[in-house]
Amino acid sequence: MSYVGREPTIGNYIELDDISSGFNNSNVTFNLTSGGSAVFPQTDANAIISISGVVQYTSAYSISGSQITFTSAPQSSDNFSGRVLGHSRDIGSPTDGTVSSSSLSSTFFMTNGQTFNNVSIASGKNAMAVGTITISGTLTVASGSSFVIIWVLFK
Repeated sequence: MSYVGREPTIGNYIELDDISSGFNNSNVTFNLTSGGSAVFPQTDANAIISISGVVQYTSAYSISGSQITFTSAPQSSDNFSGRVLGHSRDIGSPTDGTVSSSSLSSTFFMTNGQTFNNVSIASGKNAMAVGTITISGTLTVASGSSFVIIWVLFK
């Protein structure tokens, strides 16, 4: 598949080159590279930036393209390390009816609008029911298990 621009690097962790040689108490914008090649983090949060061993909050810098701009200039005595954590993927919401119970954990089941007769949840298993349910007989939830009923009233 071809891309306009740089191909996404899903999950590819990249160690950034040291940019501290440009720290001079006044410069705030620096080029991000790895092995001398420009690096384009997807978002500010896709990078872990450390100045003199202190990991920076994303409010302390912004990334645009392959450049990082700090909110205040690093001191000439500061050192730098940085990692880009690859690109995140937004798979969106699955289309209705496309996720089956086989896609879920074997210790999970969900149903709604049902009548249950003598329900037993085995030890270490979890279950959830959505909407109005009827239990005819007993409901047994073993130690280490859970049974959650979600009921929403719309007005």
